[in-house]
Amino acid sequence: MRDGRTAGARGTRGVRSDGLLAAYTARNGDAIRRQQSVVALRAARMEAELAYKARGTFLAHMNHELRTPLNAIMGFAGLLKEADAYGFAEEQKAEYLGHILESSELLLSHINTLLEVADAESGGVRLSKCAFAPAEVIEDVTTGLATDLAPRGIAVRADVGDGLPDVHADPDRVATALRHVVRFASARGREASEVRVTARAGLTATASDWVYVAVEAEGDDRTDEDIREALDVFDRVRQGLHRGLGPELSLPIAKSFIELNGGRFNVKTRQGTAGGCLYRFALPRAVASDTVDRPLDLAAVSVAS
Repeated sequence: MRDGRTAGARGTRGVRSDGLLAAYTARNGDAIRRQQSVVALRAARMEAELAYKARGTFLAHMNHELRTPLNAIMGFAGLLKEADAYGFAEEQKAEYLGHILESSELLLSHINTLLEVADAESGGVRLSKCAFAPAEVIEDVTTGLATDLAPRGIAVRADVGDGLPDVHADPDRVATALRHVVRFASARGREASEVRVTARAGLTATASDWVYVAVEAEGDDRTDEDIREALDVFDRVRQGLHRGLGPELSLPIAKSFIELNGGRFNVKTRQGTAGGCLYRFALPRAVASDTVDRPLDLAAVSVAS
């Protein structure tokens, strides 16, 4: 009997102990979850406040960057309007017209970049996808950039494989992406250097549905950390304008446009004395049904980094 009573007492204490432990765990678990919710709410509020401040800074710099060329356009146009009264020579008129044209191009570049940034951030780009020959887009882009980069002594070469198949994407967005990649890659290029754009069809079983494009520039010494920072879209938006809307915005815009087209995008940095970066993206190969435009299904987009 004593052993039974002892066992019973022990069992009762065990049940009571387990019940107390369960109640304690439940009570403190609720408190911990409430505390986690409070911390998460505070973190979200702080993030929102930082984003709001960053946007304010962005808009302030945008105002400055857009006003500068616009003021130049208005100023020189006003002088030309009164050219006869001021007695300007023809050479002076031509110089002022040159300033107006240069400022107009800068202003248009700023506006286009802002629109591209908005598209890249929102993911709400409307694509006109169709089957097209990537060789033609590559040729058009490299020809235009060869002229733009010639004053810096940088040559642009295109190496497109024979029989390159059609791809299914938005040709305008692909052209914009390639243009941005080449500009980004060439930004650190030295004089008398070269940017190479190579395009090949995938040959292996896993790669046969893709067409691969690679861009490599001599003298591009960026590191893995440089590339990670460059691909931070929001940070580039926040900093880009007061840094002159230079090539810093190019890479995230290009990556977004390629991935929105169902493509893949990555950058490989090379170590050692040779160094350099290899910018690569793949586009889905067109099939018979892709000859007709079809809307983009964002849920089906394959995003690769």
